[in-house]
Amino acid sequence: MQFLRRILLLSTLVLLGSATLFAQTIRQRSTTEGLSLGLQGHMLGWSSTYFQFLDENSGNGAGIGARLGYGLTQRFELFAEYDYTSMNVKNLDAESFRFSHVTGGLRFNFSATTHRVRPFAELGYALRTGQVNQVINGASYDNIIFKKGAFHVGGGLNYFVSLPVALTLSGAFQTGPKSTVTVNGFDSGDKADIGTFRISAGVILYLSEL
Repeated sequence: MQFLRRILLLSTLVLLGSATLFAQTIRQRSTTEGLSLGLQGHMLGWSSTYFQFLDENSGNGAGIGARLGYGLTQRFELFAEYDYTSMNVKNLDAESFRFSHVTGGLRFNFSATTHRVRPFAELGYALRTGQVNQVINGASYDNIIFKKGAFHVGGGLNYFVSLPVALTLSGAFQTGPKSTVTVNGFDSGDKADIGTFRISAGVILYLSEL
């Protein structure tokens, strides 16, 4: 009788251990803690009353970006990101036109580790640079650069295919003080209003889960 009790107790412990392990496996489907690396492609649109000609004739472009994140907790994540965009110059008399954004900020992650889908919102600050090479400017072709910091506001969601890999989709816009404009390396004295909007899709690897 005592032997049967021991067998029953041992079986119960094994079942409880298996159930706990199974529950833990099912419970965690995602994470946002620790170090992560991301790579994404994007489409960018922009607007400017100062650069109305450029805006109308080269209003969008495609690009690529890289992102480094560090999740302090499941809710709060620091990030740094670089995005490069080659603008469409099909309808523009110019050699090339590009944007670059260097962004840092804080991301707020929502939902729980039991869910594969993790929405997020983010706030940050970006150093934005636009450069147009050999663009028609009156009777000459000039190199124009406009640069300034801008506030960054964005949001989106991550879908965890399987830890540690997540697909990501996001949208963000950047707006702020007017940009300084230089022509052929000289300050023109003008200030340009610039607004940019970017839609991105890519993949994130969470190194903390490797």
